[in-house]
Amino acid sequence: MAKCSLCGRPAVYVNRVNKTAYCRQHFIEYFERKVKKTIRKYRMLGKTEHIVVAVSGGKDSMALLYFLWKMSKKNPGWRVSALIVDEGIRGYREYTIANFLRVNERLGVPYKIASFKEYFGMTLDEIVEEGRRRGLPYLPCAYCGVFRRYLLNKVAREMGGTVLATAHNMDDVVQTFVMNLAKDTLDKLARLAPVTGIASHEKFVKRIKPFIEVTEKETSIYALLNGLIEPEYHKCPYAEFNVRFKIRKMVNELEEAQPGTKNSLLNSYLSIVRLLGEKKQVGEVKTCKICGEPSSHEVCRACQFRIGLGLLEKGVYELKRDL
Repeated sequence: MAKCSLCGRPAVYVNRVNKTAYCRQHFIEYFERKVKKTIRKYRMLGKTEHIVVAVSGGKDSMALLYFLWKMSKKNPGWRVSALIVDEGIRGYREYTIANFLRVNERLGVPYKIASFKEYFGMTLDEIVEEGRRRGLPYLPCAYCGVFRRYLLNKVAREMGGTVLATAHNMDDVVQTFVMNLAKDTLDKLARLAPVTGIASHEKFVKRIKPFIEVTEKETSIYALLNGLIEPEYHKCPYAEFNVRFKIRKMVNELEEAQPGTKNSLLNSYLSIVRLLGEKKQVGEVKTCKICGEPSSHEVCRACQFRIGLGLLEKGVYELKRDL
């Protein structure tokens, strides 16, 4: 068994890039120091903030909620709340919500659960079924991603949040970066930046990614060491439709063969963002003529989906015939 490079106790993690092994105590210190450095580097948080944490109940989001809750104890101007989006995925989401509620008995963080059923009239399971019945060409992850992002911004704003924190880690960003390269959709890269939504629209809540410089493995270990997740793993039943998992496998194999690959890809992405400039990538942010939320088009993607699914009244907007 590997020994901690700092104290000689049994190691729980070995960083293959810098060849350093960490015991439980020194890993937690290493992880938290790294995330705090990221927050400072990108000026993610000010002295006074209402931080709404996007929580799924999984390892990454629970690790982020716990970390920010812990840091808020040392920063009197920080208030932390949790926002859970319940898509309505049978055999999956009920377990992760139960895990959040279990952990939150210890943390006592104020929270809100916003469901697809409540805001859109259907669960994701029902949306997928209706989309198939109508012959729509969209995969489950397309509906989920659009509606989830829509609710996170809208409900975080309704909660009075000054910033929305998401648990995207290095792996998430690198995988999406590679996917955008493969699809030649570099215009979407700004969404992955460490900080987004600043002054782009009055209804946008500033978004931050405090975990962007830590790996998925590191967040998993942090969550396990702090009792934030159960060892049992629940997989989304729609995951098989997402090309991300093929990209994930490829990137992990590259990292295994050449430690540091993920970090190099992240740095490449950040360099491209700096060269292109966020404003140029995002373009003009408009206001959806149906719901009034921020949109890159006259009608936001969420409302386009709702029209196609029959979730909006006929005649609600004249342009629906052209969508």
